[in-house]
Amino acid sequence: MLILTIETSTPMERVAVVRDGSVLAEITETVGRGHTEKLLGAVESALSRASVGLRELDAIAVSIGPGRFSGLRVGLATAKGLAAARGLPVVPVQSLEALAESARPYEGLVCPMLDARKGEVYAALFHLGDGRERVLQDVAVAPAGMIERVQEAAGGREVLFVGGGAAACAGDVKASLGGSARFPDADVNTATPLAMAAIAEELGLPDPAEAATLEPVYLRGI
Repeated sequence: MLILTIETSTPMERVAVVRDGSVLAEITETVGRGHTEKLLGAVESALSRASVGLRELDAIAVSIGPGRFSGLRVGLATAKGLAAARGLPVVPVQSLEALAESARPYEGLVCPMLDARKGEVYAALFHLGDGRERVLQDVAVAPAGMIERVQEAAGGREVLFVGGGAAACAGDVKASLGGSARFPDADVNTATPLAMAAIAEELGLPDPAEAATLEPVYLRGI
């Protein structure tokens, strides 16, 4: 399956073209002002580097949140616009679920955390094995509150913390969970294209008409 992935839940936006579990091209940019134009440019660059035309795609996988409000809006609007031009299906991928999936080949409990600003993180808890089991639902909460929830749910088991939000509160995590807290050797701050595409394939391709009804998941008011 040939999928264009658009991940805009953090300031580090990632656009890629993935075919059957292989990344053909990827563009990663830190965005600020003018990110609508930058995102479209990144899509064009990724397609060009992969030597793929928009009409050749099977689907577009896009992060729907939770995450950065403006990024989610722009990412979803861009995906809808591109899909409408060619009648492509848009597969909505939950940001925290994709971030947890990005921790593979690790298996076990994974806590993805993204900076939610205002002293909070967007976070959840999953168990990765042969599949992916959700243990705690997505929340917007103070880091201390999430650490307490994870500690209770883990019951002493090892937990891998990933995402920019986790890196920012690593000291508090280690102080509370001690040796059961782990962090990846390499930065896993945003969802990878492979994780986005894998989840999209799991979900299956929706009717292209359903794209018009998609909305970002914010968890809290803007």
